Amino acid sequence: MTLTASAVVALTLLASGITLVLLLQQSLIASLDTVATDRAQAVASLAGAGELGPTVTNTGSENSLVQVVDSSNMVIAATSNIDGQEPILTPPPSVGVITVLSVDRLPAGDGPFRVVATPVRLPAGNGWVYVATSTIQVDAAVGNLAAFFGVGLPLVLIIVTWALWHAVGQVIRPVDAIRRRASVIGGEDLSQRVPVPNSSDEIASLAVTMNEMLERLEAAALRQRQFVGDASHELRSPLAALQVQVEVALAHPEDPRSHLVLEDVQGQVVRMSALIDDLLFLARSAEGAPRGPTSLVDLDDLVLSELHRLRELGGHTIELDGVRAARVEGSERDLARLLRNLGDNAREHARSLVSIRLTTTENTAEFSVTDDGDGIRVEDRDRVFERFTRLDDARSRTARGGGAGVGLSIVTQIVRDHHGTITVEDRSDGQAGVVFVVRLPLAPRGVTRLEKETAGEVADPPVS
Repeated sequence: MTLTASAVVALTLLASGITLVLLLQQSLIASLDTVATDRAQAVASLAGAGELGPTVTNTGSENSLVQVVDSSNMVIAATSNIDGQEPILTPPPSVGVITVLSVDRLPAGDGPFRVVATPVRLPAGNGWVYVATSTIQVDAAVGNLAAFFGVGLPLVLIIVTWALWHAVGQVIRPVDAIRRRASVIGGEDLSQRVPVPNSSDEIASLAVTMNEMLERLEAAALRQRQFVGDASHELRSPLAALQVQVEVALAHPEDPRSHLVLEDVQGQVVRMSALIDDLLFLARSAEGAPRGPTSLVDLDDLVLSELHRLRELGGHTIELDGVRAARVEGSERDLARLLRNLGDNAREHARSLVSIRLTTTENTAEFSVTDDGDGIRVEDRDRVFERFTRLDDARSRTARGGGAGVGLSIVTQIVRDHHGTITVEDRSDGQAGVVFVVRLPLAPRGVTRLEKETAGEVADPPVS
């Protein structure tokens, strides 16, 4: 960058210097020619009027050579500084007009000279007035200017090159510092950050952006390591149980109760399959995988299907507190999974009653699941949505099998993907238990199956 910029500056200065020297030379020569032409015309006027003697008078500042010659190029008048000398031009110009030319040498001395020849009408016939002016002073002025440029241009170029090198170095130095730091940051340790320069320029913005990227990568790596560790822990327990049961059955094949081991193994396999399915869902969410195709989903249909599923499982009273027609935009599969996880969670921790309700406002569908279990402490209501979280009360793994602590985190991810919210609230009647409330934005107005059938609220009686 410095060499390129310096080369451009050098060429610019050189071209500017040459142009300035030439313009100065032309300007000075033109000025000499103008003065000489005026002098020649003044002398010609005097000569034409017969008022000119043999000696042409010089002015106080006159330093030119003046001659008046007749048609035979014989000198008939001259200034004292060229008196008695041969004609300045031999032969005279062939064209009878004012002529300006350069002469290297004159009889009066070495040149160079600028000569102006002006035709004149003498009393005895045609003639010429020659005015010669030395250009030594012009050449000296031009030479001095050229010498100044010859010395000044390299000096200016050195200063410009140093300034460019220093300026570019100031710009590149933070980039090099960022590069050196980035070269040592690896996947094993993402806690380091690149240095941010004090300047408020694009380099500082780049460093800030890179640090923000490193923060996201570090957070993703931590989530990944935590996910792998938690998943390994969750899979290790059922695998160990399976191994023990299979080893016992193989060691005692004659035991008539060995066939019961298959039933236990089947239960463990079902639990592991569900766990692996949940882990894969969370892994795809953590990697930022795009959601599947979306469509308009009748949420009331999914609520009624979930109600029917919970009633078929038995063991508790499953109550429909109310349902209204609600259509949302999203993934029908994921929304069904959301309802199923909330339903299973409530059923797992309820004593005897699970209540489901679906209402709507102007722009929001509100789905709530209520159970009459021991409830959740206020300080734990945010933590319960984290992965692999089990509280130390009745909502930990129970004798009925419990869970891996990923169901509610999956619910949270699905709600977030559908631009909704989920909260944990106390029961409105003040009784023991908890209410999970999901709010999702409604899709543009449409007609659902429930509206076609009932055109209003549907309430089923409690069924045990």
